[in-house]
Amino acid sequence: MSDPRPAFTTRRATARDAATLAELRDELFRGLDPAAAARAPAGFAALCASQFAALLAGDGARAWLAQAADGASVGTAVLLLFPRLPTPALPPAREGYLLNVYTRPAWRGRGVASTLVAAAVADARALGLARIRLHATAEGEPVYAAAGFRPRTDEMELRL
Repeated sequence: MSDPRPAFTTRRATARDAATLAELRDELFRGLDPAAAARAPAGFAALCASQFAALLAGDGARAWLAQAADGASVGTAVLLLFPRLPTPALPPAREGYLLNVYTRPAWRGRGVASTLVAAAVADARALGLARIRLHATAEGEPVYAAAGFRPRTDEMELRL
């Protein structure tokens, strides 16, 4: 039996999509931790939109939107790009950090996130990136594992 729900398409986002990307980012955080999202500073969405616009207008990021047949945005993924110093194992290259992979709840289970992640990985390969890192939620881990991502335990952080 075929799925009666409408299909979606994906496309590369541009700086003109900054407000939509920010809206979806806000929804992502509200879904992950509503209490923390409620404490977000005033103008959080505008700040995100400004950053998206600047990154996408330059060479700092790539982003994708999944859209329903009516043009409504139903999912997103963002790949931040940054330089990488050479190591003995890897020549000079750039790296990516995949974030903001989000699908609106009504669209989950239809391959939206998998399609967006595949687009980001394909673009990263075309750009010659050395690797892509990400932070995965438990819900997202199967999507990333299916795309070839593997867990790491060798990093630490210092929050300033």
